[in-house]
Amino acid sequence: MRKVAEKTKKIKVKILRSKPWEEKKPKYETFKVPIEGKMSILNVLNYIAENLDPTLGFYSSCRIGKCMGCQVVVNGKVRLACVTLVGGDIILEPLRKFKVIKDLVIERRGKE
Repeated sequence: MRKVAEKTKKIKVKILRSKPWEEKKPKYETFKVPIEGKMSILNVLNYIAENLDPTLGFYSSCRIGKCMGCQVVVNGKVRLACVTLVGGDIILEPLRKFKVIKDLVIERRGKE
């Protein structure tokens, strides 16, 4: 008798998308992402960009929580995408009070 492959768990990732040069109001877009083992929010964003929507804008650099460049608002709280592990459905937004360049990318030099 063959073993039936276990279904991969999928989470819903709701991202506030913003293209200031095209639209006036940002809109949420939801993606379904398979979760395998321990995945960080940055892994999830990379999966979306590589497999679902290559136009997604987000920032990453050091990947070890030192540069603070990957800060995003996760379910209402500021977190580092590179070290924050995913446990279930999430809502991602850019940092508040900063000018949004695109999606989760903000202008870090100064506030609006």
